[in-house]
Amino acid sequence: MSVIASTVVALANAAHPVPDISIVAQETQVSTGGLRKWIEDNIVFTILVVIACVVLTGGLRGNLSKVFTVGGLTLVGLAFVGIATSETAAKGLGNWVLGLFGINA
Repeated sequence: MSVIASTVVALANAAHPVPDISIVAQETQVSTGGLRKWIEDNIVFTILVVIACVVLTGGLRGNLSKVFTVGGLTLVGLAFVGIATSETAAKGLGNWVLGLFGINA
């Protein structure tokens, strides 16, 4: 038992080299451009196909109120995705809203 204790004390008192932090740190810029592009390419198309199926099924059943509701919400969702994925659309939309109140930015 004393052999283990002396080994632990020897290891605790030993001089350890300082780790090189530059190896651990990331040297590249982090961005969400790749994620945004992947969402635009894959998820948006899949959601549009699902919504198209819902609209067609509702139209075949004669449930026109559901068709117009889903169609209108789809347009709102597509507008939101368009604004979110464009870097200049949010600024243009903000300037337009301020222009409604007579503020020129």
